[in-house]
Amino acid sequence: MKAEKVLYLGTPEILKFTVLNSKEVYYVSPEKIEIKSSRLKKFVESPQDFDVSLLPKKLDRIVNFLPFNIVTSFKIMGKYLDLLEPDKNVLIKLQVPKKQAQYTEVMLHDLLAQFKISKLSYLNIEGYGYIIGKKL
Repeated sequence: MKAEKVLYLGTPEILKFTVLNSKEVYYVSPEKIEIKSSRLKKFVESPQDFDVSLLPKKLDRIVNFLPFNIVTSFKIMGKYLDLLEPDKNVLIKLQVPKKQAQYTEVMLHDLLAQFKISKLSYLNIEGYGYIIGKKL
């Protein structure tokens, strides 16, 4: 099932996949990309400074691939969460250094609660944590 409107923040690792599986994708990142699609709306700007009013009033999904630590990543994403409909999903990629794995899980629990996101799934692959969550 395709998502209607998706906000994609950060590095374009899975951007093509996201565009193929969505009706509209709003890409906000300073990183320039060569992907061309009528479904893709590009904003080559920093997500921290981006004017949220340029986005649709309601989103079905947020993909957060921001290349920052866990706290900064959540803080930036938090600016966009009001656009996400309740019960809609977020996908978050986190850098998880091996020495901080336990600490990251504690922080993650607190941040998910603070941003009213319920964790549906968590994977740890090659030093990165991937969270699928649902907005409460």
